[in-house]
Amino acid sequence: MKERWTKEQAKAWYDGLAWLRGCNFIGSDCCSRIDMWQSHGREGHMETAKRELKLCRDIGFNTIRLIVEFDVWLQEHDSFMDVLEEYISIAAAFGQSVMLCLAHEAVICREEKYKPAPLGEQAYALGYHQGRWPLTPEQRAKNPVHALEREETRGKYLEMVREIVEKYARDPRVLCWNVYNEPGIAIGDRSIPLLDALFEEIRACDPVQPLCADVWRGFDESGAPVSAPCRHALELSDVISFHSYKPIEKMVPDLEALRSSGRPVLITEWLNRINHSDVRELYPLFYLERIGNYCWGFVVGRTQTNEPWESLWDQYEKNPAVPYDFTKWQHDLFRPSLRPYDPRELEIIRRYNALAAGREHE
Repeated sequence: MKERWTKEQAKAWYDGLAWLRGCNFIGSDCCSRIDMWQSHGREGHMETAKRELKLCRDIGFNTIRLIVEFDVWLQEHDSFMDVLEEYISIAAAFGQSVMLCLAHEAVICREEKYKPAPLGEQAYALGYHQGRWPLTPEQRAKNPVHALEREETRGKYLEMVREIVEKYARDPRVLCWNVYNEPGIAIGDRSIPLLDALFEEIRACDPVQPLCADVWRGFDESGAPVSAPCRHALELSDVISFHSYKPIEKMVPDLEALRSSGRPVLITEWLNRINHSDVRELYPLFYLERIGNYCWGFVVGRTQTNEPWESLWDQYEKNPAVPYDFTKWQHDLFRPSLRPYDPRELEIIRRYNALAAGREHE
């Protein structure tokens, strides 16, 4: 639609779906999103995707979230579009709808002149979350600037968004447009005009799927997001997507605040066992409240998202009394052998997925 959906339209869309349960997907043989989307190693990555998306189906998941990578589209346009179609096709073959995320601030250029990430064999840091070495003081001193903020790349970025949305605007395999992952996490309030530009570009394509941008910061005493980009994301979104790696007692008030919008709520990133965000408590809640959910990670691999964020180590070093449990994996459900990290977690996931499937076939 070219206008923001009404609450009634958003509810009707959500009520017509099976309970959404799945993961943020990146194959275990990819060390980054550059690795995931580039042509180098493509054949092997697709075989891994087939094996691991079959596992998604086998445990009862029905949706995945994919975050696209502008630097690959920019340098390998035709191959990137083919890879995108291949991921969507493989997902559909194994019963997984796809939420496509079109922008992020996770890794953006800090140089004065834009430099796309190099393609080819990708180096990664062993033992570090997502294989990223911590930034040096010199790197931290440089201002991160999004490609959408740069005169030389803004037009190209919007061209990528327009091309992808126009291609899949009426494709039933694509569930939703996740417009912007965690707006403001690296560039603060400068993300607000970028949100506007992205929503405008996508709505101009008149997609049949809803749009959302992630709320990822905390909430004030009134229940409103504390950050301006998150508040703006709420104002623009058809359905509400948010991220929470909090334990259940802290997540529930956030859920209540978001549900007061009268729009469906999806949690597009969760699961941080180190911070007591775990399957045992949260998955039954998501089932009972019918909250669409995407855990971070699936099969542990070269992204090493079982390792803690560097920020958790920093907090512990400053205050060893912080209640983090470093004996556990942070994210991911399966070992490289495709055996579960914790079989009892998988029993819970399978049980509630089967209950949901039974309801959906009544």
